[in-house]
Amino acid sequence: MIRAYVPEEAQIRAVTADANSVPADAIWIDVINPSREEELAVEALCSIEMPTREEMREIEVSSRLYAEDGATFMTASVVFGLDSGKPSFAPVTFILAGLRLITLRYSEPKSFSIFAAKLCREVPRMAPEAPEKPTTGNGRLQTAETILIGLLETVVDRVADILETVSADLDGIGDDIFSSSDRKKPTKTGDFKSLLRRIGAVGDLTSRIRESLATLDRLLPFLQLALDGRKSVAKDAKPRVKAMARDVHSLNDFVAFLSNKTVFLLDTTVGMISIEQAAIIKIFSVAAVAFLPPTLIASVYGMNFVHMPELTWTYGYPLAIFMMIVSAIVPMIFFRIKNWL
Repeated sequence: MIRAYVPEEAQIRAVTADANSVPADAIWIDVINPSREEELAVEALCSIEMPTREEMREIEVSSRLYAEDGATFMTASVVFGLDSGKPSFAPVTFILAGLRLITLRYSEPKSFSIFAAKLCREVPRMAPEAPEKPTTGNGRLQTAETILIGLLETVVDRVADILETVSADLDGIGDDIFSSSDRKKPTKTGDFKSLLRRIGAVGDLTSRIRESLATLDRLLPFLQLALDGRKSVAKDAKPRVKAMARDVHSLNDFVAFLSNKTVFLLDTTVGMISIEQAAIIKIFSVAAVAFLPPTLIASVYGMNFVHMPELTWTYGYPLAIFMMIVSAIVPMIFFRIKNWL
């Protein structure tokens, strides 16, 4: 599928196109899970060769960030699927080819839909130095570079929102862990499984975000160099990229903090499980010790010897029962006095 964003009078309009109807005046062409015919149509229009899906997945920097045929290719991993409860990340390629921005992706990150809605919702005004080119309401000229920077800013903002959600989830997990330790009743196995499942999900999401930020951290300096080699770049483009790079660095630090907190909560949960298991084993140990004297008494009077004085004694049986009860209670009282129970 192809979504093209075309400057039209006082705003930018989104158009859904196919291989035979890609608008030549589109300023942003968003190629989503394309067919081979759609790839060829975009390549012919922009005079480029788009990377394959396998090439987008390569981890070498030279395969993700390069210039070819007068176009700049940048690939970054973008997190998606958080709203569906199955977060993941997938590579997205950003291509600056002449006056157009081409994005190639095989996923549906929410940041793209957020930015596209904002781009089409803004009411531009005409730039005094270039009356034929629309600018946004704040006077920012809409070019391929500014759209790319705005899209990347939305991606970074989305990552920041996700990290805020992760931080809140970890706070909730911590409250559940430490509140369970205050209860006198032992925590159920199902509760521990739920805690471990939640911690594992948060840890997995954090690792995916860290990898996504690592690709953005490599992409932004390359974009800075690419902007240096392009003509008629907006004055605020480079400062925006630098500010975005600082945001990515700060988010990386926050991700490291969240990772450490996740490890701490995981260790705490495992420690709580060990404490609960030790408490259960202690109960069995105390029970075994408490029933040892009654078992000894019952064993003695269970022997079948002829010369046993108590066999013919009228109160022999009640005395044996009494001795077993007392021998079971006395150790329990002793353990309670020693605070072993």
